[in-house]
Amino acid sequence: MDSVSATNGVLVPVSPSPTLEETVEYAVDMVRKGDGDGAVHLVLTAPGHHVGREGLQRDEKLLSTAERYATEVAGNGVAVRANLLGTNEYFADPVSHFELLVDYVAEHDLDRVIIDPDYSVDSTAHVLQNMETVLAESNIRYEVSPVSSSWRPTGPELIRGGFIAVVAFAFYVALGGPTYPFALWTGAVTALITAVLLRNVAFERTPHVGPALATLGRGVLFVPYLLWEIIKANVQFAYVVLHPSLPIDPCLDRVDAAVGDGLSVTAFANSITLTPGTLTVDTVGSELLVHSLAPSAREDLAKGVHERAVRFLFYGRDGTDLPGPIARDDIEPVVQSTDAVAGAGPGAGTESGGETDD
Repeated sequence: MDSVSATNGVLVPVSPSPTLEETVEYAVDMVRKGDGDGAVHLVLTAPGHHVGREGLQRDEKLLSTAERYATEVAGNGVAVRANLLGTNEYFADPVSHFELLVDYVAEHDLDRVIIDPDYSVDSTAHVLQNMETVLAESNIRYEVSPVSSSWRPTGPELIRGGFIAVVAFAFYVALGGPTYPFALWTGAVTALITAVLLRNVAFERTPHVGPALATLGRGVLFVPYLLWEIIKANVQFAYVVLHPSLPIDPCLDRVDAAVGDGLSVTAFANSITLTPGTLTVDTVGSELLVHSLAPSAREDLAKGVHERAVRFLFYGRDGTDLPGPIARDDIEPVVQSTDAVAGAGPGAGTESGGETDD
């Protein structure tokens, strides 16, 4: 290991890990042995696009725990900084997390990054090699903390694995309806194997019992509401199809959804597609590309009819207070409707990538 001149300190990315405390201690010791008045920067990337502070409590608690580790070890000799990044964004891939860390290193002119060997940006499998690649391409010095990686599952892994095991076994019983002991034991073993294999794959973030049950409870109201919106859209669509003038005026919009994780994005995109007259064509992060067949369908999208329902499902009653995409200026026409182009006057046939006929 090369010598360290810790004049500006080091960065330690934080995630739930059995070796987090040892990694923090190593980083503090490294700064203490360096020259100058360096600091240990504990950084947790926690995307929370429009979810409110209540959705970040687990991340804030983890960061506070890591800060306490560092403060106890550092004493008065090493400064400790704790920062939560990305709370106003949504990340669809680990590289976005790493880019935030790279920007933080550059902004604070830090000397290097100390990586926990069990570090993972979310509930998915460890992506340490990808992180190393991003840091190397950015010419940032880094090293993996020389602590023994634990074979023991973390608390979040046990929660994810237990949830998967219960769901897999319930699905097995629902399909086959076994009643004799051998079949039940076979199902239990299969569910256990599934839990072990998929504990770091099936979830973007670790589910917690309380919020999960609350979401299921709100789903009792969400499903009938969605069915009602589908029925209304079917009537409107039937009117459009049966009308002699066929008042179809299609358009394509890019919508920045006010949701903060993959599950809520998926629910929002599917609720749009299930409703006749609108179709989710593509998603990139929290941005959806939505095709609308008629002005009434686009109006519902712009006002946030589906988005508000999805926010209620995942974030509760307070989640419905956020205004719709058009009020937030989070909807952008890609291909405008004929009426919109005509109203804009000559030469306004293309906006934000929109196209017109020759």
